[in-house]
Amino acid sequence: MDLRSCLKKLEEAELLNRVHDELSPFFEISAAIKYIGESRKKAVLFEKVRGYDVPVVGNLYGSPRQLAIAFGVGDDRLDEIYLSRAQSPIKPRFVGNSPAQEVVIDKEVNIVETIPVLTHNEKDAGPYMTSCVTIAKDPETGQRGMGLHRIQIKDKNRIGIYLATPPLSHFFAKAERLNKPLDIAIVSGVEPAVFFAAIYVLERTSATRMDKFEIAGGFAQEAIKLVKCLSSDLEVPANAEFILEGQILPNRREKEGPFGESTGYYLTYNNPVANIRLISHRKDPIYHALAPFSQEVESLIGVMMLPSLLRQIKIDLPEVRVIRLSFMALGEICVAQIYKKTEEDPITLIKYLFDNPFIKIVIVADNDVNISDPYEVAWAVSTRVRFGEDVFIQKDLPGLMIDPSVGDLERVPDTSLQVGRTAKIGIDATKPLHELEKFEKVDVPSKVKEKILRLLGTREN
Repeated sequence: MDLRSCLKKLEEAELLNRVHDELSPFFEISAAIKYIGESRKKAVLFEKVRGYDVPVVGNLYGSPRQLAIAFGVGDDRLDEIYLSRAQSPIKPRFVGNSPAQEVVIDKEVNIVETIPVLTHNEKDAGPYMTSCVTIAKDPETGQRGMGLHRIQIKDKNRIGIYLATPPLSHFFAKAERLNKPLDIAIVSGVEPAVFFAAIYVLERTSATRMDKFEIAGGFAQEAIKLVKCLSSDLEVPANAEFILEGQILPNRREKEGPFGESTGYYLTYNNPVANIRLISHRKDPIYHALAPFSQEVESLIGVMMLPSLLRQIKIDLPEVRVIRLSFMALGEICVAQIYKKTEEDPITLIKYLFDNPFIKIVIVADNDVNISDPYEVAWAVSTRVRFGEDVFIQKDLPGLMIDPSVGDLERVPDTSLQVGRTAKIGIDATKPLHELEKFEKVDVPSKVKEKILRLLGTREN
């Protein structure tokens, strides 16, 4: 399923909103993406973009139903399928040509004249690519890698790129040690399987050897078609909409930002600079955009972190019976549902989750709490927590680099990876094992509940 067939599936499911009015790529389209995503829970296709013949699609993965359609599964099986397919990689297949190379611009390259890159927020430094997959190779081993990195369009063919996470941060660090530029390909409009693989968090045991295009093949349940770049030896998805080929320059940093990040704040850094030497695209391309600080980001954080983290917990903490995890606030709030067997289970899990840079607040609740419902989570915290005993604060832990409260970022030695340090809070909102009756949750008899749900389900169908 490429981007176009995904849009067709969404439209068949009445989950695609077409906008026929002309809107500007400066603020207007991004604002409309957020509004439609939050109010209508649909993807949105802008057919008329001021100054361009290229339509823009946004909020593509903004809800569980949209994610499930992209995977070709039902909503209730998404987590299960995501993890099982990630564990069943399929090697990519190389092809000789690509629709993404139908039109080639290799003279007087001008990104903004070619692509309707959006300016998202009022104080952004300019247009930003937020949903493009950046691809590179390890300059020493040749291992492929890819990820999503924010990209500022600085000039006609010059960009700033925020390389804060591996593997590309590691690749660039190696290239700088060799005083060589790093070849990159920036790809827009990839098929859903490739997009999900780009944001997939590799397990520790496979992070140094797994090719994410193989994971993408597992997601798609067939080999991903790759084509060779026109100006380098990189391979890129053949079914993409746009391909930008260029190089990140070694030992050069420039101001990048401000940019309204997904945490909801404007952030500015000194980041690497790249020159784009070639753009290719389909004859009738579609530009895929992602609005930062939106419901879609929350949706993607869930699918990116949940299954792999839950699986890793079960491996590392087999003694703690974790049922589900739920994320809020870009993943910085993690709510865990457990079958509590000992009074130590919640604190063991809290300390384990504290090591994850994404997670800043951990709330552990019992299996009778619907952790997807903020009301029930708040109820458990307000009625089951003894704040003098059940709240844990630990300082000097790794924090999310785009969270402004973590303070100054530090560069990890021998890499381009940046981390902050912060205090974290853990809340044990579970029932004391010696007082289970006192904290029993009110409910109707289980047989009555089953009957009512069955009746309501029948009527809804």
